[in-house]
Amino acid sequence: MTVSPDDPRSAYAQVADDLRRQIAAGRLTAGQRLDGNAKLAERYGVAAMTVRHALDILRDEGLIVSQQGRGTFVASDPPSIETEAAPTLASELAEIKAALALINSRLDRLEEHVADLP
Repeated sequence: MTVSPDDPRSAYAQVADDLRRQIAAGRLTAGQRLDGNAKLAERYGVAAMTVRHALDILRDEGLIVSQQGRGTFVASDPPSIETEAAPTLASELAEIKAALALINSRLDRLEEHVADLP
């Protein structure tokens, strides 16, 4: 699955939704190691930062866990996943958090640029 530019959802939300569906359908099982960020980015046709944002959402939802130096895994006891039609509050908050981080990053770059002006 590649991210669709025609989809009104952000790219990271599309990636998170696809991975969430795979977990719900059992294609990704408890304890299974996910591919690395670079491989996921290539698969979805997005930047690695987009994948990190998507994984942050799933981590906040308790669907995945990360282990330093080992990788990211489907949680051994993931919470039940609601239907697509009823997005969870945690998912919405995670999306807001990711968007805020992106805005802060852009603001920092803008401030650096302005500081360098004569």
